[in-house]
Amino acid sequence: MDSTYRYQRLGVPITEVIASGATVVSQQVLDCQPTVDSPLKELQALWLNQPSLALAACSEAAQLPSAALPYLALQADYFPSIPELHDALETDQHIALILEDRSNWPSFTSVWPAIACDPLQQTQWLFEMTLLWQALTAWRAEVTLLNPRRLVLSPNQLLCLTQVEQTQGPTSTLPTLGQSWQRYLLADSANFEAGIVDLIQDLANGDLISVATLQEALSDLARQYRLSPASSFPVPLETAFDEPAPPIGPLAGEQPPLSDDELIQLAEAQANLTEVDDGNDALELPTMVLPMKLVAIEDAGQSHVGQQRSHNEDWFFTQTEVSKASDPYSSRLQARGLYILCDGMGGHASGEVASQLAVTTLQEYFAQHWGEELPTHQHLSEGVVQANQVIFDANQAKDSSGISRMGTTLVLMLVQDLQVAVAHVGDSRLYSYSKRLGLRQLTTDHEVGQREINRGVEPAIAYARPDAYQLTQALGPRDQENLRPGISYHDILEDTVFILCSDGLSDHDLLERHTASHIAPLLSSKVNLDQGLAQLIQLANEKNGHDNITAVLVRLKLRPDMERPAPVG
Repeated sequence: MDSTYRYQRLGVPITEVIASGATVVSQQVLDCQPTVDSPLKELQALWLNQPSLALAACSEAAQLPSAALPYLALQADYFPSIPELHDALETDQHIALILEDRSNWPSFTSVWPAIACDPLQQTQWLFEMTLLWQALTAWRAEVTLLNPRRLVLSPNQLLCLTQVEQTQGPTSTLPTLGQSWQRYLLADSANFEAGIVDLIQDLANGDLISVATLQEALSDLARQYRLSPASSFPVPLETAFDEPAPPIGPLAGEQPPLSDDELIQLAEAQANLTEVDDGNDALELPTMVLPMKLVAIEDAGQSHVGQQRSHNEDWFFTQTEVSKASDPYSSRLQARGLYILCDGMGGHASGEVASQLAVTTLQEYFAQHWGEELPTHQHLSEGVVQANQVIFDANQAKDSSGISRMGTTLVLMLVQDLQVAVAHVGDSRLYSYSKRLGLRQLTTDHEVGQREINRGVEPAIAYARPDAYQLTQALGPRDQENLRPGISYHDILEDTVFILCSDGLSDHDLLERHTASHIAPLLSSKVNLDQGLAQLIQLANEKNGHDNITAVLVRLKLRPDMERPAPVG
């Protein structure tokens, strides 16, 4: 279907006429070059980093058909509700958009009546639709929400679109949306909770005059339902998903359907990882009806001597504690995790002694100084200082000096439910990976080159120095007066994989260059973390191999919190 023969048509095409009067043909396609980056990769990255980017500021976007632009512009804040655009092709005869295949997701209208017993979930879906209405209106694409064939549910029960429709006609109105809801959601209104029926009728009649008013009404309903005892709505949400829904017909896609666990679990701008203690303000998120909860946490740690070293000076420690409490009305998972990685230095056995001393000291420290909440900034700093002092005292006792003094880098992560605390010294790193935000480095190396960049020197000049990679901080060689650990706190609001690693893994931008092949798959629960980590270390040995290689992976899975209070009495 394209001049490079990259895409091969599959199955039977489906033809339909949409609201704008245009004819749309949907058909599955096979990407015959799946290892080759999307032609839109740079544009996707540009809009992910600058969600408010204006079209006039992006000359590359002018080369694309206008139908492709909403997918790119909305991906940062509205994935997975808006499907991913893989490619856009245009000829004199037609425009072809290669989209993420969602043909195996159940249609929204098939599931809606099946959970009439759960008005809280229904309210959440309607609220999500109002957010999409606001986002799509700017692209004259709100008409998409009037077409029930475009509405599907992800395996994590999030309201999503199969594709975006645009029109050149008048902007659709809120009463039109309400009338659409009446047609495809209230075919048998007697089966639905009265509050939802009344709200939809008010919207159709023009009594709710703005999106803000509609959202306020939905939020009021949600609060009412959350306070209602669970016995008022006796059938659990999962009942509606016990049997697979029939397919809704093939749609254009870039590859075979993703598995359940490969699908991100948040809608709209609720998916966001924010730092709260390193000087960056958290992004303001639109009000959502439901919070998220932790449903799974896993970890894996491995170390390898590398290809050129005779012994391993790295050391790591992982400890994950999980408790689960359940009753007939709710289930709650609580988790605490301590993850430490150190890259020792000092030659012979000294480096591994330093790294083990640091890990043991920190392990014992947090056993005593971690209470009901994450340790404070002060306690984190004190723990690092204590580890430094233990190694410093050992150096003093041996009367060692200069390069013979042993030391170690440190990267430390503490997880408590959906909060994370991080401390680091040196060039061992912490990364995070999520579907929406991609790979992010959450620590900044303590080395000469980075120090010069912080002072305003151009990166190319800073790293041209012969001492650019020399550490400016480490645990042990000097006393605490020279120690300034990096400390930060993070909130987890979407499925996330954290990667703690020594420079044997991170050197030469290894993770950045192999994110798609070796990092992204780790987000899926179906991928074994130990096997995935082994493949990552094997890659490091092939591409780097000059140093010890150590890494710890931590995977957290989330889902919307649908619980209600148990009935009283």
